[in-house]
Amino acid sequence: MWEKNISAVQIQKETGIHATTISKIINGKHLNFGLDTVDKLCYVLDCKIQDLLIYERVNK
Repeated sequence: MWEKNISAVQIQKETGIHATTISKIINGKHLNFGLDTVDKLCYVLDCKIQDLLIYERVNK
């Protein structure tokens, strides 16, 4: 987002993702979102999924 100089408001307008959801994603408080959301973000940000997500193994 910052690298592309795209605001959260612009992402909201272009994707239809609710502003609260975008804010939670940016702040790391929304960790369970669907692939449709990831797809929309990748489209607007012109990036790959791996640019948005980091996999961390959780030992149980």
